[in-house]
Amino acid sequence: MKLKPYILSLLLILSVSSVVSAKGVGTTMFSVLQLPASAYDGALAYTTVAGEYSAIQNPSIVPFLSRSVIFSHAVYLEGTRYSVGDINLMLNEKSGINFAFYYFDYGSLDRYIESGDSYVKNGSFNPNEKVLNISYGRRFNRNFYYGASLKYVGQTIDDVSYTGYALGFSGTYFITDNMLLSSGINNLGPQVSGYDLPTNFYLGFSGEVDQEKGLLVVAQLDAYYNDEIYELKLACEKQYEDIFFLRLGYVVPLENHNGTNNNFITNLTLGAGIKYKVFFVDYAWLPKGDLGNVHMFTLRVDF
Repeated sequence: MKLKPYILSLLLILSVSSVVSAKGVGTTMFSVLQLPASAYDGALAYTTVAGEYSAIQNPSIVPFLSRSVIFSHAVYLEGTRYSVGDINLMLNEKSGINFAFYYFDYGSLDRYIESGDSYVKNGSFNPNEKVLNISYGRRFNRNFYYGASLKYVGQTIDDVSYTGYALGFSGTYFITDNMLLSSGINNLGPQVSGYDLPTNFYLGFSGEVDQEKGLLVVAQLDAYYNDEIYELKLACEKQYEDIFFLRLGYVVPLENHNGTNNNFITNLTLGAGIKYKVFFVDYAWLPKGDLGNVHMFTLRVDF
């Protein structure tokens, strides 16, 4: 039985039904869920279909990843920063599992209390967000892979805390050995204190269009439908002697959000990577306009 027509139809149905069901209810909870998990994904326009580092957001790719430990750190905006650690493990020849942990540190903030007609400083506090993730992926046949993920999310602001849970589902179909289609939905879950999660649907393509020259291209459509944000993400990677990699990406906004997403520089992503035996080091430069620049670093070790 040829599964290709049925798989492609399923991906299309998921795409249409997700966009049609967009609710657009406004501000969402747990912004840490929208951050790239690695410098690799960040440099490729925040895509999650290129493989290798994307298991947290795209569990269907877990079965064909190498066993590895990955650590990422980002120097974010206004003195904030976040780190991600994850490990990919193969369970058998058909399935694998990924464990990951995010920690976003907002830094130290002054606490003020009311005193008469004014406010006085009363110590400080350290707000943070954290995510625990487990992803499971399985190979259905030579071409089709599927997976699911579960996230526990927590946010602490002074003496107030919020927690929530989010699910993710995805499927990946290999058109050839070097080209794939991948689709899924991330951060699907109940409201937390009246706020929606930043649920997003994605449909993307990744493939080596010129193996001799080591050229990889990536295209991904994202619909963050609780925030009414729709983006087309385009990226490419140029490989040199299987040692050095250059990456370029651009996020094409499909809607104008009061002009905040129409700046060329803020939609641009750049990065580079170096491979030496079982070690991979990646860097991403993610400009944010007047807010500053995000610098992200990732170390991966295969074993």
